[in-house]
Amino acid sequence: MSPEQLFPQPSREFLTLLAGLPRRLDAAMPMRKQHRRELPGDIRHLSHLLTDERGDLRRDYLADPAALSAYLRYFLPWNIYRLGVLFCGLALDPAEGATIVDLGAGPLTAPLALWMSRPHLRSRALHFVCVDRAPKPMRLGLDTLTHLAGGAETLAPWRVTLVKGPLDARLREKADLLIMANALNEVLHRGEGELLEDADALAWHLASMLAPAGQLLVVEPGVRPSAHLLAALRRGFLHHGLNPLAPCPHTEPCPMSGRGYTAWCHFNFQADSAPNWLKDLSDAAKLPKDNVSLSFLHFSAKGRSLAAAQGKSLVRAVSGPFDLPGDGPHKRYGQYACSGRGLTLLSLPRKFLVPLPGTLIEAAWPDAPATDAKSGALVLPLGDEHLTTPAPLPEPGPSSRPSASPLDKLPAKPAAKPAAKPPRLPSERPAGKRPPKPTPKAKPLDKKPAKPAKPLDKNQAKPAKPGGKPGGRKKDAKGRADR
Repeated sequence: MSPEQLFPQPSREFLTLLAGLPRRLDAAMPMRKQHRRELPGDIRHLSHLLTDERGDLRRDYLADPAALSAYLRYFLPWNIYRLGVLFCGLALDPAEGATIVDLGAGPLTAPLALWMSRPHLRSRALHFVCVDRAPKPMRLGLDTLTHLAGGAETLAPWRVTLVKGPLDARLREKADLLIMANALNEVLHRGEGELLEDADALAWHLASMLAPAGQLLVVEPGVRPSAHLLAALRRGFLHHGLNPLAPCPHTEPCPMSGRGYTAWCHFNFQADSAPNWLKDLSDAAKLPKDNVSLSFLHFSAKGRSLAAAQGKSLVRAVSGPFDLPGDGPHKRYGQYACSGRGLTLLSLPRKFLVPLPGTLIEAAWPDAPATDAKSGALVLPLGDEHLTTPAPLPEPGPSSRPSASPLDKLPAKPAAKPAAKPPRLPSERPAGKRPPKPTPKAKPLDKKPAKPAKPLDKNQAKPAKPGGKPGGRKKDAKGRADR
């Protein structure tokens, strides 16, 4: 088999469109020369506010033109880069007439990434329902998408509806694809006390928004707190009848939940393909970047087959490579991975054989696998025969799918019936537990100004040390975050 690859090299067309993004942004939100000179400092200041100085961040911080411009010209492009690579790896392919719900849409990052990375979708009649508390970033994102498409006529097969509302808004439309990117901590809290209860309620709500064959994609920054929230949400998805598409190769409890000092599930991939203007701007803001990171869950009611070939198991590579103890002819290289047996340590004879993060492979376990003394992971030795060169990503087309893998098809499986009394959403918590947050029904966006949305927590992943917790290889200067 050819290993499934979640993070392929970006296509030339995607990179060309990303290289031209500043022109589209300038058309949607022109910038004066003085503000352009101040842009690197504004980006650095906003990065500080979104990370180590978050307590000083105002709720309406995007009402400041300097902060909004910094977000659109730095955080938005990097998020498009992340999502665009992931969308290709997942081979997202909504059918003609599909409804795509984007919760916490911000400046329409997900629709922009889909337009740029999945060109065959541009001719399909797709209805995007974009939901956010702040209307101005959504309007600017729609203007940017329109300019990117070459005008409203070219964008016409796509219909975009902007909805002012909270992330747990109740919509009439059922989603064939529901995307929630960099917004999870707006509705889930990090305290252990009510996290599982809140996550279960949110999972039920998101599952209820899906069409019978709908898919759900939640993407967060690749940091420990986000991975911990995703692990709680994953438990809720399984409880309410959804099944994993990626990255999970099993339905057992998550061995990389990020709780305490445990490993956390996140993926790093190279950023050297990003356009020069974006790398130069990052350097000018003193936030250089050579890799990007994310954590995500991709689920549906149908799911995919989790059966490997006879005598083998599915294993998802997660971390980057690192040296294992020992020298000479018996030197080995390690990589943390996830399998149905729990946290797994891959052991390979040569460094170039270590699969890229996100690769899904089949492997046979030894009869009595050893346990790594440092991490507690089960050691899975691999050789040349286990890792063939990944098949090239198929050209986008009406029937484009990922490379053949053991996760291809699963007969339709009915979703679990919802409880007679659905769980309360976090915003519907009784006053005895927490002051209630009203959950208004979503209403079509009007022309009246509204308060911007609560800022999202989009911190950059902290890479693991060799032999430590799963993670990437490097980090940004001063550990600054991405949103």
